[in-house]
Amino acid sequence: MEKLKFLAVAAFLMIAGISCSNSSSKKSEQTVSVSAQAEVKEGTLIVQGNCDMCKTRIEEAAGKVSGVSSASWNMETKELTFDYDPAKTSPESISKAIAAVGHDTNLDLAPDSVYNTLHECCKYREN
Repeated sequence: MEKLKFLAVAAFLMIAGISCSNSSSKKSEQTVSVSAQAEVKEGTLIVQGNCDMCKTRIEEAAGKVSGVSSASWNMETKELTFDYDPAKTSPESISKAIAAVGHDTNLDLAPDSVYNTLHECCKYREN
């Protein structure tokens, strides 16, 4: 009878020990995954353009900036909405990348030399 009690207590302690070790390893896994996630912010810029070619060029330029996870330009409102990691980039850097491909933003003007190479339907400046 004493052996049976001893085995029952030993089995209970083993099960309790396994349960505790599993829950503590889950907590550390959760902590690691949470701390490994990058902070993502949403930003907006006003970007000049006219057509689907502009939309493609603007979104690709923004998307090539390291730290940008998405970018969408609305042709009607001229608003570019983007998600970015502020540890890797900034709205100012994204604006400069877009200006470099020929599109003025509310922060930067595209160089005339680049703007002048845009297709005629993409030219948005009034002369």
